Amino acid sequence: MYRLLAVIAFSILTIGCTANLGYKFADTLIEWKIKDYVDLTSAQEELLAKKVDEMHLWHAQTQLPLYRNELKKLRNKVDKQTLKKKDISDFEDRLWAYWDNVLVRTEAEAGLLATLSLKQRQQLIRRLEETQEDRYQRFQDDQEENPILRSLDRISEVEEDLEGIIGSLTKEQDKLLRSWVADSPELRGQWLSYRSNWLGEFEKVLLKQTIDENRLSALILDPQQLRSEELQQKADENSQFRKAFLWDMYQSLTGEQRKKVIEKADEYIDLLDSLIDDFND
Repeated sequence: MYRLLAVIAFSILTIGCTANLGYKFADTLIEWKIKDYVDLTSAQEELLAKKVDEMHLWHAQTQLPLYRNELKKLRNKVDKQTLKKKDISDFEDRLWAYWDNVLVRTEAEAGLLATLSLKQRQQLIRRLEETQEDRYQRFQDDQEENPILRSLDRISEVEEDLEGIIGSLTKEQDKLLRSWVADSPELRGQWLSYRSNWLGEFEKVLLKQTIDENRLSALILDPQQLRSEELQQKADENSQFRKAFLWDMYQSLTGEQRKKVIEKADEYIDLLDSLIDDFND
């Protein structure tokens, strides 16, 4: 939910009327995505399918209930108007902890990389670098745009997301939104540099004849070790601005908007319940 009160943090996985179907076939989509980066043998495809299926089932059975319970607790606090500012930080911290669970589960399957030939590893790195170059090009194109227009685009983007949850914004809420966008530090350039640093380290590990498993694990479990001090400082500032914005927006909700937030939360809770039931049959 990092849009409003973290009420729909799960929108990435469960947005729109096709969400249920999309999550059910997430394993297939992941396999397709991986095949975009490296050409696998039949044996490797079979092993990949097995591992991805196992991870998908693990996520549905162990992680979705955690998300569902956190959303339910947050929903109830909004409904009873007992939400505190600290609840937003606590909720976000717990979501990051659940993301760490995914990283740990992913690291456990990192041995799959050892099944790739040197030629396949080189292909993987090359395609990852091409993706990174595309990101840089889009960033450079955006930087050539008038900064005022970029800010307006960002405001329109967030406004559309918010209105999908609470309906039309009040003048006060529109002012809060514009202030947040204006005050939030720009991270994209430093973030791209961080990704490049990570990819460079990943390449060093992957292209060795024998993969350094300890270094690979560290790159998966603790990628933030490669963040620059400037990026970390800006990320911390961004986090504080976002949390303050969410709290101010929560306090500004009208009675009708609060009702809409509850209804939206209930929609996602029902959807998560459906997904959890499907994977426990």
